[in-house]
Amino acid sequence: MLQAFLANFQKGITEFKRYYLNSISGLATILIFFYLIFFGLRAVGGSVPSFGETIDGIIVGYFMWLMFIFSFQGVSWGIIEEAQRGTLEQVFTSPIPFEIQMLFRMIVDFCLNILLAIPLMYLAAFTTGRKLNFDLPTLLYLMILGTACALGIGLILGGIALIFKRISSFIQIVTFGSLAIMLIEVDKLWHRFLPMTQATSMLRRLAITGVKFYQFPFQDHLILWAAALSYLAIGITVFRYFEKKAMLCGTLSQY
Repeated sequence: MLQAFLANFQKGITEFKRYYLNSISGLATILIFFYLIFFGLRAVGGSVPSFGETIDGIIVGYFMWLMFIFSFQGVSWGIIEEAQRGTLEQVFTSPIPFEIQMLFRMIVDFCLNILLAIPLMYLAAFTTGRKLNFDLPTLLYLMILGTACALGIGLILGGIALIFKRISSFIQIVTFGSLAIMLIEVDKLWHRFLPMTQATSMLRRLAITGVKFYQFPFQDHLILWAAALSYLAIGITVFRYFEKKAMLCGTLSQY
């Protein structure tokens, strides 16, 4: 198990370094897109609901959205790439269950995304004249549980990819649909159970007021954990259904 985890970690680092031009371009795109949003809102002026009503909310909401799409796209695109390379069936025949290997990749992707997202978040705040009052343990706590929702959705998309193979357009729809969800204010209880909305709401309060994780009401923690575990459980269940269906149809190794 440990060797499998280390192999996935080494794979992530190697691909990031080997395709450094693509990696650097991706980081530049993240910052450029943020500045387009930021200066666009500044130009429009007034009260704009996007990513909250403050600049701090814009910064936090944007990077939380990035963590969301990185997480669910990492799972779905990983399965699609394995199918394109012709190695998907080899991964399934490994003595380590496929779900465990996906979990290892999720952990690796999360660690790499955190190492990239947090410095970029502070850079974006610094260049826009803001100071984020982040407590690091609280930040990691909220990002881990918020990302669990994204991983559940990623497993659902990964299961769909096992059957339909090419779902890039559908992933793009989910990507921009998730942006619309992130814009929702948590005015009602059911809003908090949408993917990552509860984590994003708590992260905004962290950025603006500097509140620590033990200072949040117990109800907020309960909803956060319930949403994270629910999406993760649903994702695993749906993925296993599509996995069995692909095996029965004999389409697992096809592309």
